[in-house]
Amino acid sequence: MKAMTDMHLLSDYRMLEDVDRSIDNHSRDPLRRSGVNKVVNNMKKIAEKKGLKVKFLPYPMSKRKNNTTRLTNYRTGDFLWHVELIFPHSDIKYTEKRVHEDTCLGDMLKTFLHPTESDPVKRQMLKSYSRTPVEDCKVLMQEEGLPANFKRYHQLDQKKSLCENLQGKNFIEYPTLHIVLPDRDDQYPLSTPK
Repeated sequence: MKAMTDMHLLSDYRMLEDVDRSIDNHSRDPLRRSGVNKVVNNMKKIAEKKGLKVKFLPYPMSKRKNNTTRLTNYRTGDFLWHVELIFPHSDIKYTEKRVHEDTCLGDMLKTFLHPTESDPVKRQMLKSYSRTPVEDCKVLMQEEGLPANFKRYHQLDQKKSLCENLQGKNFIEYPTLHIVLPDRDDQYPLSTPK
């Protein structure tokens, strides 16, 4: 004990402070919190009942932070989806928030592509799509869970609702739809029905 000096005591004290600080930092780390909260768990359960195969990411992931999908009512289980629309032939991406699950895909596309009913600014940005009728454009959704070099797409029916189109398909957080012109659809290989 005689060899113990003030320097030894100070060194031990600093080590204990470092341990305390690292424990405190670890408890504040957002990645260490439970992966999903009650709202996400409820959305997951209701989606499974409807036959939707949606996967939710942990909170710090950017796709999780950007997701605005919500349930309108827990009893009815109606979703208001966050939908991402990609128009690859114009290099434009739009995000539609609060799209009701009963919304017909054709009606949603008309707000972008219809010659008279759509927003003129959006119509101008999507000029390459203006020569094609809305019904002829193909709505595709990338199949999730495949290797990056083996991309496959599901073709969605414009006459059906968003919920009907999403049934049985895997997607992460929210649907991302690719709107493709009919003469360029060979770049998007379709998945074979199971």
